[in-house]
Amino acid sequence: MKNEILIAVKKVLLNGYIKYYIKYDDDLNKKDSKLLHSDLGSFRKQLMNQNVDIDEDYRKMLQERFSHGTKLAKNIYVKYVNDDSIASLDYPGVPCYNNHDKKIYLNASMDLANPRGAGASWFHEHGHLIDNALGNISEDDKFKKILELEAFEYRINYGKKHKIKSIEEIDKAISDELNDMRLHSAVSDLMEGLTDGKIVNVGWHGLNYWNKDKYAVTREAFAHMYECQFDDLRNKEMKKYFPKSLKYFEKMLKITKGR
Repeated sequence: MKNEILIAVKKVLLNGYIKYYIKYDDDLNKKDSKLLHSDLGSFRKQLMNQNVDIDEDYRKMLQERFSHGTKLAKNIYVKYVNDDSIASLDYPGVPCYNNHDKKIYLNASMDLANPRGAGASWFHEHGHLIDNALGNISEDDKFKKILELEAFEYRINYGKKHKIKSIEEIDKAISDELNDMRLHSAVSDLMEGLTDGKIVNVGWHGLNYWNKDKYAVTREAFAHMYECQFDDLRNKEMKKYFPKSLKYFEKMLKITKGR
């Protein structure tokens, strides 16, 4: 007797939801239904395939944050991040990307409650990983010059706007305005590196870090700007202080997308 119903159930990750596709067919030889793919679906699969266990609350938060990322940043992530990018999610030290084993070390509990925004460390460190996977494209002299020029221009324009002539007073005033960890930690960090520590508040690496090599600030800028692609509030602040640098960063991503 001819089969009346063939039920083929597929779990398809699409736009953050699990959908079930049921195929009714009387022909056993017909092709199965096509799996639909999305960047979010690929991201969810990567989380499930990681070599370390990811707590459900942390996983859900990461998926939510990823879903609000820019299309370009999501495309780059699923193309260059492998399933084994995480070495530890209970790392006791400062979150980091290890350039030797190409792995990320961070603390999931701390990142879930991150004052910079939940998941900021995950996407920042994956920014470093992607930069490295692309051949350290942040080590770019033009990128560095644009960053330096924008930091200088912001100081000059700030002084004109607020009628402050002393550069020391300008730097102090800008430092004072970078007072919100949620909004300004990335900007404060970059300003420290670009002004030899003269402008800094809620975010910093310290002068020893910035002075270790000429591209320290461009590497951090790349990671900060990548992280803010998944956070509208932080992206808005980055654009306020470094609009040309951010545009150049996004141009770098667009160029590498086709590789």
